[in-house]
Amino acid sequence: MKHVLYCFVAFLISTTLVAQTAHITLKTPVGSNFMLSLATEQVRHHEAPSIGLTDMEFLNIGYFDDTTKQWAMTEFELKEPQIVRLNIISKVQAYVANSRPQQRSNYVLFISPNDKLTITINPDKSLTFAGTNAVYQEVLRDYFRDNLYEYLPLFGYNPTKIDNSSILPKVDSLQRVRQQRLQTLKSQQPVNEAFEAYLSAITNTEAYLMKLIVADKKIRESQGVQLKPEQRREIENFTLQNFKILPDAALMSEPYRRELRNLIQIPVIQKYPTDSAKRYVLSGEAVQYAYQLSDEKLRAYPRQREYLLTHWLDYATTFRSDMTAARTLLENYERTYPSSELIPYFKRTIVAKEGMYVAQPAPNFTFKNQEGKDVSLSSLKGKPVCVAFCFNLKQHELIFKPLEEAYRDRMTFVYLNVTPNTPFADWQSTVQSRPGVVHLWTSDEDAQKLKDTYATTMRYPFVLIDSQGKIVERWIPQEFPDNKTLQEELKGLIRK
Repeated sequence: MKHVLYCFVAFLISTTLVAQTAHITLKTPVGSNFMLSLATEQVRHHEAPSIGLTDMEFLNIGYFDDTTKQWAMTEFELKEPQIVRLNIISKVQAYVANSRPQQRSNYVLFISPNDKLTITINPDKSLTFAGTNAVYQEVLRDYFRDNLYEYLPLFGYNPTKIDNSSILPKVDSLQRVRQQRLQTLKSQQPVNEAFEAYLSAITNTEAYLMKLIVADKKIRESQGVQLKPEQRREIENFTLQNFKILPDAALMSEPYRRELRNLIQIPVIQKYPTDSAKRYVLSGEAVQYAYQLSDEKLRAYPRQREYLLTHWLDYATTFRSDMTAARTLLENYERTYPSSELIPYFKRTIVAKEGMYVAQPAPNFTFKNQEGKDVSLSSLKGKPVCVAFCFNLKQHELIFKPLEEAYRDRMTFVYLNVTPNTPFADWQSTVQSRPGVVHLWTSDEDAQKLKDTYATTMRYPFVLIDSQGKIVERWIPQEFPDNKTLQEELKGLIRK
């Protein structure tokens, strides 16, 4: 090993005055031509571009190119153990005769304050560990993969077959091996409670989820078959019977968080069935019931309780157009978590969405077209307008071009670019002038302001405005491969 690199990551603990520091040492082989990156995962609801709130924050804490011997160091707060992801990229793929296949390139690490860990990256990208809690990393390396779906082909799952029950013994075997490894570790040394909760969350949740995949396939008999009510209950009961609430640290597991939400959502939908005509969105009564159930079931798990209460308030605010339920839940949430940094976000979003009701004047805006000239929404009065918020360059154009051909003489299509970090010149080079079409560009600052007026998210990227500048429909969802809802709304708008 030629390169020895020390990455000093400072973890500042808000409850103490003394900084607690974790040290990670990376060793790479001669001539590896690897690029390495480290990033933390923090389970935290926060505002994210284009989607409203997300429950996970990723923070890059280091980057190393072993051919240039450069490393980026950073410092960040850590109040508790955290998941850190190590990504290994080969800049040059070497093909050596009779060599064994390259190992996976993404690894999960469990890092605590004061850890001093040395990671050796071998030529085949496999890892060895030394130092504080090295055994935790060995357990994750040997028995856990980044995604549960990675196991399915290894077990022999065949997506073209209806019955894949032959893989179930392998699922059970993996679960037993993981459980035995944890028990062995606990017999040898004290185990961090958060680490045990994280392992248990993955071990318990992934096992039944893989069984659920097999059961769901068999019950449906083939892809695309709608479940009968009794079949749906069978699948739902599978989750209710198998999912177990674990200590709060289990939230570090993404499958666990997803199934925790399902634990509440299943009985909610059983009591308040979703209406396909309303795009399967929970009713106001349903989302309030979900909030209530979460509050009751998770009193003994304060972090999971806050996680779910935040989730359902976000659901009421983001997924629903009527803000009545959102306002009711926000009142409770504000009493429960008065210092939450999310409260201003919820208030702004609710106010913005209440300004988007049918027949209200559409808020005016003025942005530059591809020629650099200012164009306002108000200047387009006289014809109906369909605004499409584009969170990626040329987004929506594939499904819109047939609609342009059909309606361009009777309405105006506005492609409003809100793609983050896109300079005007870069956007301008992608624009194609067409009859009946207006292309507009926004800066990142202006795109942020649109959130306060149009409540822009990728889920609802369209707004229909009549010839007088009044809102006809704001909550048309993104649908693939085409958008039947949008097509029907456009037909109705033209008829008016």
